[in-house]
Amino acid sequence: MEGIIIGLVCFGIAVLLLYFRKKNQDKLLEIKFVKTSTAQELKEICKQVNDELSTTGAFRQQTEVKGVIQCAHPITSELAKQPCVWYEMSVDERYEETYTERDQNGREVRRTRTGTENVASNSQRVHFEVEDATGRITINPNDADIEGTQVLNRYEQNFSGGRIQLGGFSMNINIGRSGRRILGYEFTESLIPLDRRVYVLGEASDASGELMVQKPEDKEKPFIITLKSEEELTRGTESTIRNLMIGSIVLVVIGLVAIAYGIMK
Repeated sequence: MEGIIIGLVCFGIAVLLLYFRKKNQDKLLEIKFVKTSTAQELKEICKQVNDELSTTGAFRQQTEVKGVIQCAHPITSELAKQPCVWYEMSVDERYEETYTERDQNGREVRRTRTGTENVASNSQRVHFEVEDATGRITINPNDADIEGTQVLNRYEQNFSGGRIQLGGFSMNINIGRSGRRILGYEFTESLIPLDRRVYVLGEASDASGELMVQKPEDKEKPFIITLKSEEELTRGTESTIRNLMIGSIVLVVIGLVAIAYGIMK
């Protein structure tokens, strides 16, 4: 019976991997076949649509833009204190604690284990512009799948006064937790800096009153902001698709073997 259960679980995970594979295939099609537009082209097409319809706010077009990040009012990342248009930070507490469990004879045994617990996380973003050879186009990064660059990965063991602090972040340390000894804290932060080349795949629209690239109205369409080139993004997505297929095949084989073993047992 146990083998049958394991087999069914493997089948379920394989189906989930195939679902994610299909999502990545759809993403790859968008990356490959959506035309790269310049800022000037998008503005001209938007104007033509508005002139023909004698209105504004009706223009929508799936597009990709490439250029250099510009922003008049950038934000400052919380840990590294760097100017950027998006950042994501995390603080993880590493600890060692004692706990009690019963052994195979029913006796209470004290053991020690180490673990990690997230104690703080934050992410902020701001509208910015992508500048190409023809001009600038505004990007609304809300709800985008963003991939930046990691600027901080630091492990701190030395702290005093019951408080940790780094950059603009500070937090009181909970040192009174019974049976737990704090080993240290790991600080990580990724961001999208200014003046870097960026690739954006989304929907150009003037529905807000300003022409910008934003999350598509069709929720099945991808919205990607990344410092990778289109070629790097394509190769990475193709690799993910292959790995998901291999993983699903392996799980199906394991599932079949487990069910066969469970039936014969």
